[in-house]
Amino acid sequence: MSIALSVIVRPSRVHRLLLLGCGLGQCAAALAVGIGAPARFPGAYWLAPVLAGSALTLMLGAARRPKTHRIDISGTGELRVTVQQDVGVTGPATGVPMAAQPVTLLPGSVHWPMLALLRYRTADRPGAAAGVLPVWRDSVDPAAWRTLAVALAVIGRRCGGEGFDKIR
Repeated sequence: MSIALSVIVRPSRVHRLLLLGCGLGQCAAALAVGIGAPARFPGAYWLAPVLAGSALTLMLGAARRPKTHRIDISGTGELRVTVQQDVGVTGPATGVPMAAQPVTLLPGSVHWPMLALLRYRTADRPGAAAGVLPVWRDSVDPAAWRTLAVALAVIGRRCGGEGFDKIR
């Protein structure tokens, strides 16, 4: 069965809005704790700055320039993930674009109705850190979403069921 496809994963508006909403919630909590906590909890002077710092981190995460990814799956089920900035992924030392390398889907990759979390690692470096690519439903076309979900489920079954879990 051929499952060849190429999907462009654009930045998700839902993800950015969730980050911004969580940041605003943390900011409100920092204000509430900063105003109410000194009277009620004299030793909790550190709590308001911690909440404000987490609010700043979340809001900066929502404000940063998101990256576009491309997922290529060959007819044999080989998976490739590429960051789409200009031409491709640049090498760390040279700055020269390099071709996308094959990756393996790791256990713990999940698919929900609105979100798929893909855990992957480059095939030639098994000891390297795993990458996680969140694929939100609004970041791909509806037809590509269905095709990608089916292709990833097939790849997961080929790996003995450990590569891709379906959570409902």
